[in-house]
Amino acid sequence: MIMRKRLIDQEAKPFLYQAIGDYQVEAAKATLGRDFRIGDLSHIVLSLYGALPLPADVNPQRNLGQIAGVELGGKRGSKTLVLADSPNKLTGMATLKKAIAQRDNLLGGWDRVVVLGWNFEPSIGETITALNDSRLEVLVIPPDLMDRLKKKGGIDKLRGQVRFSSLQYLTIHPIARKTESDTETLTVQLKNYVLLSPEAINLDDANRVKLQQIANAEPLALIEYWAVDPDYDGKVFRSVWQDYRGNTANDADALRVVTTATVTAPTKAGPRKVCVRVVDVFGFEAEVVTTVGAA
Repeated sequence: MIMRKRLIDQEAKPFLYQAIGDYQVEAAKATLGRDFRIGDLSHIVLSLYGALPLPADVNPQRNLGQIAGVELGGKRGSKTLVLADSPNKLTGMATLKKAIAQRDNLLGGWDRVVVLGWNFEPSIGETITALNDSRLEVLVIPPDLMDRLKKKGGIDKLRGQVRFSSLQYLTIHPIARKTESDTETLTVQLKNYVLLSPEAINLDDANRVKLQQIANAEPLALIEYWAVDPDYDGKVFRSVWQDYRGNTANDADALRVVTTATVTAPTKAGPRKVCVRVVDVFGFEAEVVTTVGAA
């Protein structure tokens, strides 16, 4: 984020930023030893979620678990399949489709499936909406899980204290599109931002209360950076407008981003696919993709 801001300040364009390495994997090595396997980490995640691992013959990657329903009124409760995704991957459409297929076919089928992920594709919210599957749930593994595991001194001492939260999401107002000769103006306005549960973030009680107050009163104040691509192709995000906290070129408020963007682009016949991406103060990303009709 620091380098992205510096490049923006220098008006360097275009530029590409990519993540190298993985914090969770390095943290796991520090806690579990250099010889640990991703399956060991998945096993820990499943256990902390309350799932029992499936037998090895149907679970070679050790990332599948189950939560068996209880007997209620003589009727057997529902069976839940749990998939703990790898920290080396971005949880997205491919993972969710695989989880749904396993729910429907593995060991005779399951009533529902829960996917636990570390890192997510920016379009994960749109993916979940498109799948529209009421028997699929996607939850966030706390990003500080390995730090907490190390501080507590073992999985047994952390059991019952880990909260797996729902994904954060972003909403925007309808985009206004105005054509003037050979250019168009798009007005993009942020509407709401819902942060994943504060319990999933490593804060003390006092700061967690403050965070919840801000999230309730002024949720857009949690946004650190946001950008707009007025011609999103669904693969590569090309920002033509961006703002971040501390960027006083757009406004004098160093503690907040502006909430409205005016984007100029060449005139285009027919609809435009616009993508808006945000990064919050904790580093979590979210995006909205919307199609805007002709002006």
